[in-house]
Amino acid sequence: MFQRLYQVHEVAQDTQEVATARKIAAIVAALTIPTIARSELAYRTLPVDLEAKLVGYLQGFCVPICAAWQIDDSDVQLAATGLVIKLIFPDSQASLSYSVEGALLGSEAFSKGVEAGHSDGELYRTTGRKGTALLQILASDFRGFCDYSKVAAGVPA
Repeated sequence: MFQRLYQVHEVAQDTQEVATARKIAAIVAALTIPTIARSELAYRTLPVDLEAKLVGYLQGFCVPICAAWQIDDSDVQLAATGLVIKLIFPDSQASLSYSVEGALLGSEAFSKGVEAGHSDGELYRTTGRKGTALLQILASDFRGFCDYSKVAAGVPA
């Protein structure tokens, strides 16, 4: 799946910023897709605040990777977040992509998602391990929108 990201870069001759965003998106997607896929998240039915929290998580996860690569451009973080969303939810690009650019960025749910994603991203950056914040979010906030039984085993008590 991620091979396609790099093939698109070669064909489209992306700018350095977009190419970097694609690499960051590939890392974040590789670490989050298995958890989200296992949860069978019904993303088409998400209320706005839960959508904002998920988008915030993904953006927050991108931030430590950008910092580690010494990327200060917030457009790269935003582009990486949008690309991750398109990879995870290819059938819902319009709604979730709008969330990245829309008014949800200032919401409390978005901020909590960013904090959780940043925590997992920082753990990955410093140790190479996946964090549990996404599992905890799915188990608590998204319980009515995903198959909690499939993610419950991974959530610490």
